[in-house]
Amino acid sequence: MTERRFVDLHTHTTASDGSLAPAELIALADRLKLAAIAVTDHDTTVGLAPARAAAAECSELAFIPGVEVSATFTGGTMHLLGLGVDDRSPKLSQMLDLLAAGRHARNPAIIAKLNALGLELTFDEVVAFAEPSGILSRNHIAQAMVHRGHVKNRTEAFDRYLTSGGPAYVTRSKLDPAETIAAIRDAGGLAALAHPKQLGCENTAQLERVVRELMAAGLEGIEVYHSDCSPTQTRQYLDLTRKLGLIAIGGSDFHGRGKPDVELGHPRVPLSLLPDDLIPRLVR
Repeated sequence: MTERRFVDLHTHTTASDGSLAPAELIALADRLKLAAIAVTDHDTTVGLAPARAAAAECSELAFIPGVEVSATFTGGTMHLLGLGVDDRSPKLSQMLDLLAAGRHARNPAIIAKLNALGLELTFDEVVAFAEPSGILSRNHIAQAMVHRGHVKNRTEAFDRYLTSGGPAYVTRSKLDPAETIAAIRDAGGLAALAHPKQLGCENTAQLERVVRELMAAGLEGIEVYHSDCSPTQTRQYLDLTRKLGLIAIGGSDFHGRGKPDVELGHPRVPLSLLPDDLIPRLVR
């Protein structure tokens, strides 16, 4: 029997903006012989039940129910991972409903801005790239833009139009980090800072100040391995977790076709990185 030595604690399915259905993602993780996988769709837990059912058929794969939530932050982008969450939590559900309402208002506004820029696009075209039960996001808008021929790929869509400060960008309602962490913890989850690079901190001292503020609200971990991080950044984040006594985690941020250069299980996140009792704590 092959020893399973790696985990992926940051992935997306068709419940948000991934291209694989939850059961397909679980099957791929099992074929890759991962020791554990967390499904962490954006602002929704809809994909957790089918993922959990599929994982029940994979005896050597630990399934961790999760979610990735956007929080308010000045200067960059802050996403928080909730790992090991109980998707029946009323407080978590209330938060996700609020975020879903914000997305519902935001997407037509983005499409209107694109049309005003001369890039014709309809809401129905965007919806065609999303699952009926999933959320609608900027990734789906980017896919529709590529299909229309307005841009060559998702990266160009974001860089030229959809990123924060871009001509078609529209802000949406988010909770502050403390409220977000409180909802994750109320659901029994571990709150971790996702891809710290996206905060846009200018130096390690500034990053440490942000992380200490999050720790005061209940943050327990940092995503030190991520497909967007350089080896230097990974070492920086590892050093910070050791200094502050936080849990180091890692994941691919796998989306499938939406991010074709990102493979499930890469970067390689060793199971040995995690505390021995973490996986049993997070499995539900």
